[in-house]
Amino acid sequence: MLKSPIKSALLVLFMTGIIGLCTSWMVLAEEVSVDPQTFQVRQGEIVEIVLSVPSHATSAEGTWRGKNIQFFKIQNPPTLLGLVGVDLDSKVGASSLKVTIVAPQWKENRKFIIEIVDASFPVQTLQLPRNMVDLDADTLNRVRKEAKHLRTLFAQTNTPRAWTDNFIVPLKGKISGAFGRRRIINGQKKNPHTGEDISAPQGAEVQASNRGIVRLATEQFFSGKSILIDHGLGLFTMYFHLSEMLVKEGNTVERGEMLGLVGSTGRATGPHLHWGARLNNARVDPYELIRMKIGASFNGGGTQ
Repeated sequence: MLKSPIKSALLVLFMTGIIGLCTSWMVLAEEVSVDPQTFQVRQGEIVEIVLSVPSHATSAEGTWRGKNIQFFKIQNPPTLLGLVGVDLDSKVGASSLKVTIVAPQWKENRKFIIEIVDASFPVQTLQLPRNMVDLDADTLNRVRKEAKHLRTLFAQTNTPRAWTDNFIVPLKGKISGAFGRRRIINGQKKNPHTGEDISAPQGAEVQASNRGIVRLATEQFFSGKSILIDHGLGLFTMYFHLSEMLVKEGNTVERGEMLGLVGSTGRATGPHLHWGARLNNARVDPYELIRMKIGASFNGGGTQ
């Protein structure tokens, strides 16, 4: 049998070696990387990032152009999904999306490349009554307050994901293809059109495109009677120019629930619905939510 001092020394050497191996493993795990996958996407579109992760992974979070991208679990064995909104005015070019996957005593970094190409949105010329374009001081003050309030709402990204099913179009009607159009109104350059216009008869029923919380149900100068739904994880949908609103702020609405009726309130030339979407404060085409079948398929996304 070894004498006690020798036995203790060997035990110390053995444990030091084990600790060294564990430390090396943890460092290597943090530095794991794969060749980055590249997504080519137009302005106003959504990138769907799908991660295949170990069962003991607890979370994942990404960073792209200064914005946090949240991931959520969609199936077993664990698969995580992250949605990246590309604003309609995003700068053209490639940039990296860095994702960190975390588990107890383990961390892995992955990288993707998102390449934005010019969507070449068309230009729309409109003539409207002068009082709807050249605003007096009181109206301008109102418009600025309404815009500030909307920015505050869009900044709320901590709401948990509310939806589980595919998104749906809020009503049937003729689509104008207006998303992203650069507008010249009464000879003045204005902000681009941030949603899609759907023509429908006055009083047609408008449905919630998915489950969420009503954050806004009020009348605004430009958008008229307006409803904003927070679907969680920084994803919002908007329903503007309504003739009637049938829900109130704070209500939780279900997918397909009636929100209001088509109208022409606000700055509108006829009855229609302005349907818009924001994802992490990026102005995206709401029909991307339909095409992508968000949460149900991996169309447009890649798995690593």
